[in-house]
Amino acid sequence: MTETDDNLKSEVDALDGAAFMALLEGRRSTRMFKEKPVPHELLDRLIQAACLMPTSCNRQLWHFVAITDPDLKRRVSDLSDAQQSYLYDAPVLIAVFYDVSLETRNPCSTSEVTAGITIATLLLAAEAHGLGAIYLGGIRRPSGIAKAIGAPPYMRCFGLVCVGWRDDDPPAPLRRNVSDVLSMNGFTLSKERYRADIRPHLWTLSQVADFRDKLLWYKGVHIDANTLHVDPDRRCSHLFQFMTGRLAMLLSRYEQPEFLDVFSFNGDLVYQMLNACPGSFKQIFAYDLTPGIQRYMEERFVRLTPPGTVSYLVNPEGDRISIPLADGRVQVISCYERLEHFEDPLPLLREMRRVLALGGCALVLVSNRFYPHLYRYKRMRKGNYSLGRNWNRGPERKFEPAAIERMFETAGFQVVCATGLQPVTLKMAGLLAGMCRRARWQGLGDRIEDWAAQRMCTRSWLRNVSSVIAYELT
Repeated sequence: MTETDDNLKSEVDALDGAAFMALLEGRRSTRMFKEKPVPHELLDRLIQAACLMPTSCNRQLWHFVAITDPDLKRRVSDLSDAQQSYLYDAPVLIAVFYDVSLETRNPCSTSEVTAGITIATLLLAAEAHGLGAIYLGGIRRPSGIAKAIGAPPYMRCFGLVCVGWRDDDPPAPLRRNVSDVLSMNGFTLSKERYRADIRPHLWTLSQVADFRDKLLWYKGVHIDANTLHVDPDRRCSHLFQFMTGRLAMLLSRYEQPEFLDVFSFNGDLVYQMLNACPGSFKQIFAYDLTPGIQRYMEERFVRLTPPGTVSYLVNPEGDRISIPLADGRVQVISCYERLEHFEDPLPLLREMRRVLALGGCALVLVSNRFYPHLYRYKRMRKGNYSLGRNWNRGPERKFEPAAIERMFETAGFQVVCATGLQPVTLKMAGLLAGMCRRARWQGLGDRIEDWAAQRMCTRSWLRNVSSVIAYELT
């Protein structure tokens, strides 16, 4: 082989490598699919790609079940408690099984590794063939999938891959730098990224920022303000309606005010205020902890908001809270259940107080510790603050009303009014309405729920046993 041939081969190899990296960089998890079937030939190609991957001892003990029947999808969802919207929307679900009968005692869990390699290959093969795909692993009872499709007990289900023609265009999340994740000849990770504990005093500000940044890109928030996940974060909830309605009333007190939203995350509150109060403010500031969150909001709003209406602010320091605004700059501030991330929210409250103009006001929603939630009390009693059900919240603290009101006063705020949202009577009414419906007293159940819905807000003693307390501060 000549030197020219060697150079040509090197260039071809480099092109192949570049094409592979481009495929990885372009892949996105698809949560919205077109109502268009996937040809059987394409499905065969995906499975063929999966079968080319290595397995432990070359046993090749996978099995794949393609599910296209809507009734079977519903049965899979019911028995496995997998309720993600894209389970129903995707034209094809590929259930990934592996025979674990020979590998139960392997210390490296080779069956799990093999299944992971296979699932990753399915995702990449779908991308390479112009399809969208997402791995659905947030399933509470994977054995329900096996039961729904009649799999034998020795075949373990490792989740579902939803496949179809993409009907969304999600932005690309920021990825960690290679230097942050690669060590040479010894483990050199300087600090923990997260803590397997949700007590805020154990988390640094940089850990909270990193957690929120990565979580935002994962949750799949779509522009209709719904999170397409197993536990939908319904931004049209009564809490959110109260927040946006009350903020609109506060903004109306001022002539062209400037408005600051603290820890905007996916920008839902900012987006709703732009829709609810167009032209009623001079500027909205959306403040959060990382450039990644800023970029998410910018890409989300690029076609939706007039130029210059929203200014995105990023915390400039990694180890302390600092809102990059001049003293007394804004007339209205909102903070929607964000103080809970801190054991001591005083630094954030003092910054909010610093940037609030004389005569301005703030609306702060705070989770109440005294709301009768059995899971919450059980966790506190046992001292078990592992992420558990709070994996999608990160560190959090539930405040006693007296304690948070003392913090407001220390920071220089005065509480104008405190409103309890979702008092315990709503929880009791919901349980009673459910009992009525099980007894086939549908009309009575509806009347009870209507009665409860009219009492979502309270300023009586019931506010101390409400899920959230909304404080209007000046």
